[in-house]
Amino acid sequence: MIEPQVLEQLQKRELFTSHPIPAFQNGVWVVKPEHVAGNHIPGHSGGYTCVVDEDGDLRGQIPCPETNAPMLKLIHTDNIWEVNGWDCAGAMGPADFTNDWKTPEEAIADVLDFFFGDPRRMKAKELFRQDPKGEIEKAKRENRMPVPKWQSTS
Repeated sequence: MIEPQVLEQLQKRELFTSHPIPAFQNGVWVVKPEHVAGNHIPGHSGGYTCVVDEDGDLRGQIPCPETNAPMLKLIHTDNIWEVNGWDCAGAMGPADFTNDWKTPEEAIADVLDFFFGDPRRMKAKELFRQDPKGEIEKAKRENRMPVPKWQSTS
């Protein structure tokens, strides 16, 4: 579980954080609303789907705001803070990343850098969206396809 004071650091920068999601160890989605200045992908839209009950009501959840940037997962398990920018299905794509940190401060800094700092990771995601096959082939040629941590030999 992620402590409220950690999430407040993100919310102070106007980032949206979802409710804890059991499917990824009660981690949260971190979303940059489209009205918040920062790194983004022109024309991008997205968000997660809120769960509704049988009456069609949100289960006490605030819906995800409109966004112009990919979402990140923030997960805290076993003294590891994971910032997950994995968008591809089945395997990691050339713009995907998973960063593990020892402290919440390091993880928060990584999230803030993605949305407000160095634009290279966001640009890589934009290029992949424009030409997925071309970016995969380019990443393979350059030997820079990411490897999920569970497949890593280190």
